[in-house]
Amino acid sequence: MSDMDQPAASQLIPADSVASSVAPPASAPLAEDAPVTAAQRPSSGGAAPPATDRRAPSRPVTPVPLTAAQLALYAGWTMAVLYGRIPVPSTARPAELPTVHELPVAERMALELGRLRRLLERLAKMPECAGFTATTSGIDATQADFKARLEALNLRVLEGLAAAGLELELAYELGRSLRDTANPPADPGRAEAPEETIARQLARARIAQLQEWLATLSAEFPPQVSAIVAASIGRWSDFAAVTVGRSAKRRRRAGDEKEFAGKMENYLLQQGEVWLMLLIGARSTSGLLTPEGYVAAGEAALSRSARIVRGVLAHYWAVLLCVAVALGGILYLAAAELGGAAQVWTSIAAIGGAFGVTARSVSSAIGRVTAEAERPVFAAEEEAAKAWAITTMPRVELTPRGVRQLRRAGVTGTVSLGRV
Repeated sequence: MSDMDQPAASQLIPADSVASSVAPPASAPLAEDAPVTAAQRPSSGGAAPPATDRRAPSRPVTPVPLTAAQLALYAGWTMAVLYGRIPVPSTARPAELPTVHELPVAERMALELGRLRRLLERLAKMPECAGFTATTSGIDATQADFKARLEALNLRVLEGLAAAGLELELAYELGRSLRDTANPPADPGRAEAPEETIARQLARARIAQLQEWLATLSAEFPPQVSAIVAASIGRWSDFAAVTVGRSAKRRRRAGDEKEFAGKMENYLLQQGEVWLMLLIGARSTSGLLTPEGYVAAGEAALSRSARIVRGVLAHYWAVLLCVAVALGGILYLAAAELGGAAQVWTSIAAIGGAFGVTARSVSSAIGRVTAEAERPVFAAEEEAAKAWAITTMPRVELTPRGVRQLRRAGVTGTVSLGRV
């Protein structure tokens, strides 16, 4: 019971599945670069398909252009990558070509600076950003004043986005904050251990602020994405409250805290990439759940609806009791004062009809209430299930007290759904 392996609900996919199925945002198109279709892609032999190929042409894939808010968020994320701490990759020569995250720090900085230049150029072309002039021109990642120039660029970006509208300014700040959450920067003014830095970045008050920003900008992102990412961040905050920080020693079994903090940093980096790709539309939410996941979401929705009904009955028990007593009195008087069974039931039907209590009206009212209630309840449970589907946490050994606290926060054990 004390063994927590990637705490999640029944909709969680394994860690290796997340790492292998999610490409880094560097490989995601910036929506102006049209993807290669099957007709354009060379065959396995290296030759293009013959012009006389009589097969039906494949349907071209139309990329969805990023909105101004998505560009601002992506620019804020990239700015935080450049200004923050880039993890140093292994010095061992890999057997394959390196990915973006495996590049040496100098090459990674140059790549990210080029990405930021492209994002700012595209942002300046948006109708909402008329007059936006921030550019990376004159900034060299190898120069000693790189951080100072980056700070000046950040100020110009903030000034330009402030003139463009509150949503774009907030999206830029959200992108920076999300990157700092996924890659917690050390505060030079504090002598913090790595696990304390993670706990500070995942503190409840800070995460609540990010969730509020996501809710505010929900209309700027694909459907459900803001709620899914906000729920995932909240789960990480609950997990960190139990496993890292100053009070975590009473909840975790013996182990190297620094080693566990390093493991959390690695998981957070991968998790942050998933958040980013969902928010900029590079990854869709449509395929996050298996059929079993939708069944689990439906069961959770029914359970929540039952709790709501029980709560309503408990709150209005006195009113319901009065109604039952009044109905019993009506039936008693009808039976005592009126002669004959036919007259009794005719009078009861007339009284019920006067109050609108007929089988059809009751059925119609219940149907309306059920239809109106089940949509938001199921949507909430579906979003919660999808939040677990994108959330992957490290294995941790907890004391019984820590397990109970994690369960109360809604973090449950892993249940495989048979994903491959």
